[in-house]
Amino acid sequence: MKFIIKYLPFVGIIAINSLAIAGSYRLENLKPYVLVISAIVLVNFIIAIVVKVKSYFIYGVSAIVFFGAVLVYCLPSLGQIYLENTITGLYIGLFLTAMLPPLFSLDPFTYEFSKKNYPEIITKTDQFQKINIIMNYIWAGLFGICIILSIIKYTGGPSMQIVLSSIVPIGLLLFVGLPVNIKLPSILMQTTKGEQLYFQSIKELFEAMPHGLNKKLAKGIDTVIQFYLTGDEPADGYLIIKNLECSYVNGVHPDPKTTIRADSKLWLAISNNEISGDKAFINKEYTVDGDMSILLNFNDLFAPVSEDEEKPLEKIGEIKFEYKTFEPGKIKNIVVFDGGPRNKKFSKTTFMVNHFCKGAKSAGAKIEYIKLKDMKINPCTGCFTCWTKTPGECIFNDDMTDLRLKFRKADLIIFASPLYIFSVTGIMKNFLDRILPNMKPYMLIEDGETKHPHRYSEDKHQGFVVFSAAGFPEVDHNFDGLKGMFRCLHSHFENSFLMGEFYLPAAEFIAQPVYAQRRKKIEKMCFAAGEQVIKEGKINNEFMQIVSDAEISHKKFQEQADYMWESLDGKASYLKNFPKLEYTNDTKGFV
Repeated sequence: MKFIIKYLPFVGIIAINSLAIAGSYRLENLKPYVLVISAIVLVNFIIAIVVKVKSYFIYGVSAIVFFGAVLVYCLPSLGQIYLENTITGLYIGLFLTAMLPPLFSLDPFTYEFSKKNYPEIITKTDQFQKINIIMNYIWAGLFGICIILSIIKYTGGPSMQIVLSSIVPIGLLLFVGLPVNIKLPSILMQTTKGEQLYFQSIKELFEAMPHGLNKKLAKGIDTVIQFYLTGDEPADGYLIIKNLECSYVNGVHPDPKTTIRADSKLWLAISNNEISGDKAFINKEYTVDGDMSILLNFNDLFAPVSEDEEKPLEKIGEIKFEYKTFEPGKIKNIVVFDGGPRNKKFSKTTFMVNHFCKGAKSAGAKIEYIKLKDMKINPCTGCFTCWTKTPGECIFNDDMTDLRLKFRKADLIIFASPLYIFSVTGIMKNFLDRILPNMKPYMLIEDGETKHPHRYSEDKHQGFVVFSAAGFPEVDHNFDGLKGMFRCLHSHFENSFLMGEFYLPAAEFIAQPVYAQRRKKIEKMCFAAGEQVIKEGKINNEFMQIVSDAEISHKKFQEQADYMWESLDGKASYLKNFPKLEYTNDTKGFV
């Protein structure tokens, strides 16, 4: 019924146009028809008011019909022009329907149609109104063009003129207007600034989420997120995000990638930004199974477009250091000197080294892994006995005697040390101090650098690679001290040359399940580097750069780090309450 009421004025004006063409626009012959059609449209208009059918089209097109009837009966000369240009009159009515309401602070005519596709919480927003204003004026422009297209003289033949003046404007609306109407709202939803929605219920939340997907962030995402919500508003349903589209379905999906179990009141508070989702997750107030990486950007995926959107930390630029390369196949024996105090379950530095070694081993390398904390290494006293009284021999008869020999015989040395006060650990520093007997006290100047010559002429050149992990999210100004020390070894050790540096910022986060994707990247890059150094005698800079990318913003890092430490405050042991990086010998690696 409402459909008929809305579109009857269109039928009326098209009927007048058709009768005018058939009657060769003879005014006197058409008067009765115009009167009858106008009367029908008037009755329809009254019915629309009574049954409260709100449509600008009813008012605009009906007004053109009434106005035309007045001209036909009261001003015949103008009535004749109206009959000859009825379709033009229709487009004038549509143009006024689009132009006038916003000028009087009324809803644009597009609102009548667009609100059907969105839940009420979205249609009430300023962003939705802005988008409709834009669409409204686009249609006003199209109707204005149609006015011109309907009165242009296309050809001398009257029949063809009638056809073209009718078809060309319709073609514009069909092939330009409709595609714009379909595509543009979605684009504008992603580009116009919106406000944070406040949801009153879980039902309202899930109705709105599919319409609020940030397509820029959703690029490449193909996932199903199952929700099991309990409490005041229990709900079982799932979100499907695929091909930059999102939908919500009530029920249980047979194979979701991520499953979230939470109290409905808590999840509503998280969605309204009243409670931090990160903090609630760290405090185990809700649980997530499956792929947890989606949680990293979950809120941002459905957040309104913001002008000051938080950006990830700037990636490190091109590495300008000229690392040493060797001929393929030269490196066969690798010795790892690990100066970290933790074991493999917790050390992020060891995590990187183990995957590097795994790649090297797959390429045929022999590897010896030495945990320096388990060795007896006395601190250097600076007595210079190893340079004077007993050349090449230290006063201490401890494990360093054997370690210095292993150092000399290795084709590749790996130095592994977490960042301690912007340098290596005391364990590693103690080890490096005790390497002194491998050098002679004399002075050697090469390329403007003063160094001590290597003691053993029979030793061959060797490479070394540095691995270090730190809590801070930036590489620059945090690893500078450690980096400078090892680059000095490169320039001052006669036989040892730096081949690569792997600096891992925001390292504590990679043990968390939500950072599984970043952890996999690190595994892949370290493995590839280990494999390449054996096969090709070099390491690509790209591997180091990817490892050094924290993939997080300053603000996000600060929030998550503070929540994590707050959750551990007062705990008896940090290591007992933090996820482990357990290394296995199967294909799973760290879990």
